[in-house]
This record gives sequence, structure tokens and C-alpha cells, in this order.
Amino acid sequence: MASSPPPASSPPISLKGITSTNDDPDACACCSAPLVLNVERKNNGKVTLCCGKHICHDCADSGRTFIGAGRSQRCTFCNSPAILGDKNKVGMLKKHAKKGAAWAQELLGTCYYSCIYMSQSDQYEAKRWYEKASKQG
Repeated sequence: MASSPPPASSPPISLKGITSTNDDPDACACCSAPLVLNVERKNNGKVTLCCGKHICHDCADSGRTFIGAGRSQRCTFCNSPAILGDKNKVGMLKKHAKKGAAWAQELLGTCYYSCIYMSQSDQYEAKRWYEKASKQG
């Protein structure tokens, strides 16, 4: 018995011959595998900073998320160039966080807290972004 196609909430994403309409942040955008956040706050997935697609480590490690190499890499989901440089990565995180993406708010809080993509820690900014993310659940 054939299953019915998923609802067309967004246009299908073409990924090297794979078509996906998965916009669920709790599932991989490539293979639809569940992305589980465990007690230690470590997850089994990654996020493309350009378009915010959540992907599992297997798909990320297999090279399904970017086409090309080095500076010519492009996202397979939105066709944006790969984001290189710490300032650009923080800028994209802030863009998503300001639009209300809880995953970006939490990640931005972690960046400020742990000096990821930053030259020094900023506990006030970390707390502010963590609180915004926690209000969303």
C-alpha cells in the first residue's frame, strides 16, 4: 500500500536527486531521521547557518549538505555560499535569532557563553539569548 505524500507546506528541497519537504526542526532535513536532544544538551544533529535546516551528523558527514569544495561550497538546500569566518557565522545566527528561531537563540547564547566565534565571553548576552530561547520551550 502506497503512503500519501507529505503536505506541501513548502516547496520541495532538491538534494542531489533527493526531494525533501521536511521543515521539522526535530528531524533531519535530508533523511527525516529524528534529531534527539539528550540530557547532557548534546544533540545528534547540526544546523546549516544559511537557511537553518536541521541535519543529522550522518548526512552532514556524508557531504550531502554542501556542494563543491572550499570557498566555492554552496548549501544544497538554499544554494547560498558556505558561511566562512566567525563574524559571518555570528551574523547569520543573529539574523535567525532576531526572527525568533529558538535553535539560533540557544546557539547564540552558547556562543556568547563559551567564546565560540567570539574573542571573549559575554555572560550578560548569553543569559539574554538563553532566556529568549527558553520562553519558546
